[in-house]
Amino acid sequence: MRIAIFGGSFDPPHMGHVYAAVHARLHAQVDAVWVFPVAHHPYGKVLSPFSQRLRLAQAAFADFPFVSVREDESDNPQGHTITLIELLQQRHPQHQWLLIGGSDTAADLDNWHRGNELRSIVEVHPIPRRGWDEHDPAALPAISSTMVRERLAMGTSVAHLIPQEVTRLIDQHRWYEDRSSAKLT
Repeated sequence: MRIAIFGGSFDPPHMGHVYAAVHARLHAQVDAVWVFPVAHHPYGKVLSPFSQRLRLAQAAFADFPFVSVREDESDNPQGHTITLIELLQQRHPQHQWLLIGGSDTAADLDNWHRGNELRSIVEVHPIPRRGWDEHDPAALPAISSTMVRERLAMGTSVAHLIPQEVTRLIDQHRWYEDRSSAKLT
C-alpha cells in the first residue's frame, strides 16, 4: 500500500489542508493519506492543545474515506519527522511511504533535523502553493492557520476557509476567540 504522510500543526485545519490531501491522492497516486497533527513542534512553536487539534483534524477529514487522522505524533517527544517515519517503517514495513507538504516546506527539508537522511529514506512529494508556485494551475489557495486564527479572534467570517464541521466545533467550544490565540505562529 502506498501511503502519504501529512504532518502539521492543524491549528486549525483549513481547506488548504483538505485540498493537499486530495492533491496527494490524485497526483501522487497514493492509496491513503495519513494525517499526523504534531504533539510537540520541533521549533518550540506554541500550539493549541493536542486533543483540540486532533479533534478538529478528524472533523476536517471526516468526509474523505482515504484519509486517516492518526495520534502517532503523541509518542514523538521532539516532533521530528524522521523519527515518525522511522517508527512507521518499523511498525508497517509492508507499506511504501511518501511525505507530502507544501513546495515551500519541501524546499526547506535540508534545514530539518536529519533532513538529508530524511530525503534518502522517503519519497517527497511537494504540493504547489500560492505565494510559492504562482504559475502552477494546481497550486493550493493562499490560506494559513494563522490567517484563520486572526480572523476568528477578530470575529470575522471564516466561511469557505475551513470545513463546516471544523467551524461548528470551534463555535461550539469557543476556540480561538481569545485574541492572544491569534498570536500562535
